[in-house]
Amino acid sequence: MAEQTDKGTRNLLNLLVLLSGLSVLGIIVLAAGEYILWASKAKSQETKIIEQKPEPGKILDLGSFTVNLADEDASRYVKAEVQIEYSPTNLLLDKEVQQRVPQFQDMINGLLGDYKAAELSTSEGKEKFRRDLQLKVNETLKFGAVTNIFLTQFAIQ
Repeated sequence: MAEQTDKGTRNLLNLLVLLSGLSVLGIIVLAAGEYILWASKAKSQETKIIEQKPEPGKILDLGSFTVNLADEDASRYVKAEVQIEYSPTNLLLDKEVQQRVPQFQDMINGLLGDYKAAELSTSEGKEKFRRDLQLKVNETLKFGAVTNIFLTQFAIQ
């Protein structure tokens, strides 16, 4: 009888060890599943951020401009280098932009001459010049639009 009790206790102990091992294994599987789920969500968020970046456009250098400003109290001028960005895939727009370079250069000369040094000295003034130029350029284009204006060098004297 003592032997049966020993055997029963041993079976019960083996059963408890087996159940404990299965519990630990279950916890490990759940933790691994949770990690995989978390990692896939983080990766999909990174992918979304990367996908939102626009492709860079084609850049056309319109040259360097030295223009007298509209200041009445002193003779002031601005020296600026201007570039425009537009869609690289629109071939009609590319051809049109290339043909209109002299027209764009004339627009830049005229528009810069309308500003005073105090207006162009601030970042808001430069941004206003960019917007005004972009609007004027886009009004002349038939096959697309300029997406950005870059002032690569800008100095007022």
